[in-house]
Amino acid sequence: ITNQFISRAKPILSAALPTGERIQIVLPPAAPEGGSISIRKQVVNNFTLEEYRDSGSLDKVSVAVGGLSDIDRELIAHLRASRIYDFIHTAITKRVSILISGGTSSGKTTFLNACLKSVDPHERILTLEDTRELFPPQPNKVHLIASKGDQGTADVTIQNLLEASLRMRPDRLFVGEIRGAEAFSFLRAINTGHPGSMSTVHADTPMGAYEQLAMMMQQAGMSSGYSKQDLMSYIQMVIPIVIQLRRDGGKRGVSEIFFARDET
Repeated sequence: ITNQFISRAKPILSAALPTGERIQIVLPPAAPEGGSISIRKQVVNNFTLEEYRDSGSLDKVSVAVGGLSDIDRELIAHLRASRIYDFIHTAITKRVSILISGGTSSGKTTFLNACLKSVDPHERILTLEDTRELFPPQPNKVHLIASKGDQGTADVTIQNLLEASLRMRPDRLFVGEIRGAEAFSFLRAINTGHPGSMSTVHADTPMGAYEQLAMMMQQAGMSSGYSKQDLMSYIQMVIPIVIQLRRDGGKRGVSEIFFARDET
């Protein structure tokens, strides 16, 4: 139909069907559990504004006062009262995006897997990794695997998988680790309808985690015309929470939490 080919070496295909539906195919080895085929059909409801109101679509509007939403205020209250579990659990269930930061062997993946267990079981979850380490319990899930270095038969990067994942109707994206050019695509994905997504990054402090993402975007040439401070502000807007992990005397755990919307 579109004169495209798909194979183990090129396992990703995106196309439009003759009837207008969009199709996204990801096959092994990029989708190791048998592959994934997503077909999306656009449905346009011809509502008037009054019919839109009467359908109930205006009934649950929250008004941000002073730039803070009700969720922001709830999170700030938890954090100021040192209710750390409540803060983390609320952020996950209310779909606030989180970046998990830490050094090598600080427990980032273990903590990310624990967070996955607090996500609504009815959500559609996509994981993107180069080594399978994330195991979401949700039944509606797709695991995507990138090539690692020169290993494997497919030439697929995390960046490729992120681009494909946006056509697979995920509720959230969980990226095993942000290392390079995919930083910009991950932020863009969150900011275009996938809040509550999470990833990890190697850094020693929350500010260092933000700086790492800004540097990755600069090195990838994705920040033309923007200063480092502009990038930092954008990243903090999209991912307002950094949870810092540290290994201390053989024990791993959360050492610091940064919430960009708490200005005190």
